[in-house]
Amino acid sequence: MHNERHSKAAGRQAIEAAEIARLAQRAIAVLAADRPGRSDGLKLRLMQLCDAFIAPEEERRHDMLMRLRQDGVRATEIIDHIVPAVAQEMGERWGTDAISFADVTIGAARLQETVRGLGWHDTGRSAAHTDAPTILVIIPRGEHHTLGAFVLADQLRRRGYRVDVAVDRHPRQIHEMLRRKPYRMVGITVSGRRTLASAKELVDIIHLTVARVTPIVIGGAILDKGLDVLALSGADHTARDAVSALRRCGLNAVVSPEGPLQELEGLAGELLDRL
Repeated sequence: MHNERHSKAAGRQAIEAAEIARLAQRAIAVLAADRPGRSDGLKLRLMQLCDAFIAPEEERRHDMLMRLRQDGVRATEIIDHIVPAVAQEMGERWGTDAISFADVTIGAARLQETVRGLGWHDTGRSAAHTDAPTILVIIPRGEHHTLGAFVLADQLRRRGYRVDVAVDRHPRQIHEMLRRKPYRMVGITVSGRRTLASAKELVDIIHLTVARVTPIVIGGAILDKGLDVLALSGADHTARDAVSALRRCGLNAVVSPEGPLQELEGLAGELLDRL
């Protein structure tokens, strides 16, 4: 019986590894694709983008983002693929002491600013859904890994949901938000054990505050640490991306997302977890 459980677990890990590899290959194909007037490869472009996001001159990253758009790269591709890839490059440079913590902090903040600037806003198509269900995404107090949560929020908005993002809020403030508005799902991003304790407190507050059942989903780098996240947090599900989170909660997209490569969003979550 033990060997059978071990075999099943190993099989699941192999499937997940193969899926990540497949998604990575597709994402690399998107990032490295030749665009009109551009011939430099993936690694060079990532290095240039990483340099631009940590450079003191803001014009460098603005120029590079504008060139990407001129090359035909959609805003959704930048958010779902370019931003995570640059985040991974920053993480690798930090891991080898090629850049400082200050560089990573500045770069991550600018990546987050890019997601907000290019992201889906409640205008146009989504404005017609004034009764669209709302999802709450929480970045707990003390959590410094925030970029992935904003990418997730943008992906959910593209699917027709309204999204409230609560950053570094006191548990009492989360309690008030839950009392004032009904949420179809609550997502909490967690990177390590310390934030997991804060998440457990938030889960308890949500269960006490919300009369009806509102599914709670945990995501983030904590999922890679070999912990029983559900048992330790009391949450209902874990997920690495918008599609998985909605599916686990029995929710569907209100509107169909634009673009042919939305299935790569899981890779975005994988890469952002590493920063």
